[in-house]
Amino acid sequence: MARLSDNLPALSNWAGEDHVRSGLGRLAGTLSNPNFRRYAGAQFLHGAGMWAHHLAEVWLVYAITDSAFVVGLTVAVRSGSSVVLAPVAGTLADRMDRRRLLAATQASKAVVASGLAFLALGMREDLPLAVLFAAVAVLGVIGAIDTPLRRAFVRDVVLADGVDRAARLHTSVMSVGRFLGSGAAWLFLSLSAAWACFAVNGATSLLAATLVLRVVPTTVTTSRDARAAGGPVLDYLLRTPAVTIPMALLCSFTLFGWNLAVLLPVIADKQLASGAGTFAILAQVMAVGSLIGSVMMAASKLAGPRNLAILLAVFSATLVSLSAVNHLVAGIAAIFVVGTFGGGFLSLSNGSVQSAADPRLQGRVSAAYGVVFVGARAVGGPILGWLVDDFGSRTALVAVGIFTAACAVLGLLAAARVRLSGSSRLSDA
Repeated sequence: MARLSDNLPALSNWAGEDHVRSGLGRLAGTLSNPNFRRYAGAQFLHGAGMWAHHLAEVWLVYAITDSAFVVGLTVAVRSGSSVVLAPVAGTLADRMDRRRLLAATQASKAVVASGLAFLALGMREDLPLAVLFAAVAVLGVIGAIDTPLRRAFVRDVVLADGVDRAARLHTSVMSVGRFLGSGAAWLFLSLSAAWACFAVNGATSLLAATLVLRVVPTTVTTSRDARAAGGPVLDYLLRTPAVTIPMALLCSFTLFGWNLAVLLPVIADKQLASGAGTFAILAQVMAVGSLIGSVMMAASKLAGPRNLAILLAVFSATLVSLSAVNHLVAGIAAIFVVGTFGGGFLSLSNGSVQSAADPRLQGRVSAAYGVVFVGARAVGGPILGWLVDDFGSRTALVAVGIFTAACAVLGLLAAARVRLSGSSRLSDA
């Protein structure tokens, strides 16, 4: 197997002038598609509203309970539905009109978020924890159906040869929304107006539903009968390393490393001795880094499980560096780097899986991707919260960095094995 250092030059391919120019050209080609722009607009609105809502939700739970473990339980409650409902959600995404169903899930989210905003406005600091958890659970069910739809919908928006680039840009667009949603959370949480974050989610979800209805699906993907075929998804995943390895790496990435919703409140409170404003600033800086990393990856030619494993290894090192911060400036710098490599990893993993998936199984593969992405956080959230409560955020970050790096090494070994197996088959032929 090649050494890690031998692969690092590939990660800088985007830096040369010619690579930058060709990368921008690839992005411009995708963005010139009116259908993709409508889809991207809906994802941007979804990301902005979701992050404003999520950060307010996480901070309120932490402020009420002063427990990272309870914050982790909140993540588990929101994410658990995606695991339970994944088979149903994937089948719906393959057999129903994705456009109409996606518009319906966005509209449903708008109703729930708006209702919570009215309750939070009226009850202020007396808002019961049970009400928050109920809203989290309902939004989790909606998200379980919505998440595979949004990813599979990429194939309805662009032609087959544009799926990889469009899927990577999907992550970039979500990062833009995340940045603005984090900014809204910083403003409203600083003013002790968490209800306004929920109201933002309600408004953006309604606008997103309107944009989705304006998308005209490509003729290649309009046949529900063609999408409904394809066989059992588990059997397909087990015999398709181009999909399975990225999803395994994604699992190790989201289990603890990308579960920063559990860590950020504690880092702001304990390591930086600050409050809600600093928490929201860290989330916003992380969103900026995620945006930059995802755009760089969307413009690059990098592909394959090996490059994905290398990104995961570098990401693990950034987590360890975050454990050393004591001051706001250092915290901002460290969380920016974490966000950059995390966003790049998500962009490449999403593009890899969506482009490699059988079109007939797009919805079910997207649901499986969602189970890994969201389900791993549901499992890892309470564990990470327990680690933080009992050993502190610094120890937890170091432990998570070591665990993630070990998974990256296993990913490199698996990618090398698949590559050698493919080479031997070619030589035998």
